[in-house]
Amino acid sequence: MKILIVDDEPLILNGLVKIVREVAPTGTEIRDALNAPEALETMKGYMPDVTITDINMPEKNGFELIEEARLEGLCDRFIILTGYDEFEYVRQALRSGVVDYLLKPLDKAEIAALLGRVKQELPAASDSEYSRHAERILAYMQANYMNDLSLDHLADRMNLHPNYISSLFKKETGDTFVNYLNALRIREAQKLLKTQPHLTVCAIGQQVGYDTKHYFTKVFKKYAGTTPGAYREGEQREENEP
Repeated sequence: MKILIVDDEPLILNGLVKIVREVAPTGTEIRDALNAPEALETMKGYMPDVTITDINMPEKNGFELIEEARLEGLCDRFIILTGYDEFEYVRQALRSGVVDYLLKPLDKAEIAALLGRVKQELPAASDSEYSRHAERILAYMQANYMNDLSLDHLADRMNLHPNYISSLFKKETGDTFVNYLNALRIREAQKLLKTQPHLTVCAIGQQVGYDTKHYFTKVFKKYAGTTPGAYREGEQREENEP
């Protein structure tokens, strides 16, 4: 299991790392970050299974970190830590879909039980059903990438927990569900841009699962390095060259 711990106070951060290291399940890997931007950068290469984060931090607070990390598909499990015992924080934490909400100072037994629960949700390497689940999910996505897909939809369809599917993706593909789905859609869009010149960019975007031309263009540029129109023009020029 991979854990990321985020707190803007170095002494507190070191203490949290020490406590979590003592009580985390065997084989757990732990990294830390002093603020949200550093945490987001760490997540890109580390892909934590769960992030333990303070709420009150400079630049971006814990809730903004959670929102951006989920938007980018970098982490989908979060444990909120705070020294402020206020109901509004609890309500906001619950609305953010966090795993749990813990008050400082950290209770070892409480965090141990919580991390044990998270560990149980992760697919084990020895899981005899693991490969079969992965094959079913990837095949379903290949056939339905153009539809409105989400982790919750896959979970209902496959009768699996969303967190299990998220972790399975990381183990099987080395990528997140969101990145894998977008990359798949953009590959299919590239095929259509090359082979279907009569289709508009907007129509192609809709065929691969994007409702608006603006969003399709934004995602296409992120994964292909250029806009759909420029990609099509480049392909046509190559075909016309002697």
